[in-house]
Amino acid sequence: MRARVADVMAIEDTETDPRDGAVAFTGTLHHEAEQAFETLKTRFQDMGYVPLLREAPSGQKQIVVAIRGSLQEALRQRAWVQMALFAATFVTTTIFGGMYAAALSQASNSGLMNIVVFYGLPFSCTLLGILAVHEFGHYLQARRHKMPVTLPYFIPMPFGLGTVGAFVQMRGAVQSKRALFDVGIGGPIAGLLAAVPLFVVGVLIATVTHSPAPDTRSLLMEVLIGAFRPEAVSNGIALNPVLLAARFGLVLTALNLLPVGQLDGGHIAYAALGRKWAMWISYATLVIMGILGVTVSSNWLVWMFFATISGVQHAAPLNDVTPLDQRRNVAFLATFLLFLSLFTTRPF
Repeated sequence: MRARVADVMAIEDTETDPRDGAVAFTGTLHHEAEQAFETLKTRFQDMGYVPLLREAPSGQKQIVVAIRGSLQEALRQRAWVQMALFAATFVTTTIFGGMYAAALSQASNSGLMNIVVFYGLPFSCTLLGILAVHEFGHYLQARRHKMPVTLPYFIPMPFGLGTVGAFVQMRGAVQSKRALFDVGIGGPIAGLLAAVPLFVVGVLIATVTHSPAPDTRSLLMEVLIGAFRPEAVSNGIALNPVLLAARFGLVLTALNLLPVGQLDGGHIAYAALGRKWAMWISYATLVIMGILGVTVSSNWLVWMFFATISGVQHAAPLNDVTPLDQRRNVAFLATFLLFLSLFTTRPF
């Protein structure tokens, strides 16, 4: 093991954990971290080990840890489960989401069939389309980085909108910060590519009311309304099913971009800023959500609860040394500006 590491690192210290056979080598890398990791990954594979690459506490040296295991865990695909959950979610969003959309639209005809046809189906197709595109953004990035990943699991809910969202399941450690960044950012960007055009369609077919403009619009919503329905900038807009679902899609994207733990924004923050800064930003964000929950809207307390139970801590990628490249750093700044354009203290 030492001989295989010595070619990529000037080893100064070696420690072995007798409990699990892990071996830690401390020293200075001869090559860039990414090249060193790829070399070690190949050399450890036939020995049944996986390399971890970390910065030493001093920040001047690196640590290579060899642990028993494999880079990827076999992931059993159950396509019938995803299909059944999607079908159930389509039914719940069509019925319950349709009822919600009809109530907001003050529909005069409240028959179930009319609600399903004129409100439920447009709402369901719009919302599930946005969610599906978002999750496939994660899925395609995970596959690009050769990470085992499932197709999306949709979550039906027999009240409210009819769903609380969807997710993809991944197994095996993320190999680098760059892979973590790509997987994290892939969902929100893909979702926005679907949500923004659908929001514009909803705005174009909506009826402008004489009520004052609500304070729930984000900057991006204001820009889109001003570009396509300038007469509605200072007035309210009657929410049709497509506009309602697309608006929820934009709001959910903003919530997902919050830099907390296991949310997409948490992955992005960890990859761009590192463990220490990502942890402090995560805790600060939860505090701000709590303050908003007390002073602005109790919905923030609900979202803070879900963000907390999803996990505030973040598992480190195998190669936790190689930083993001310039292209990804630019994408990180652009995503931060995008988040600011989507964020509002009172989204509903």
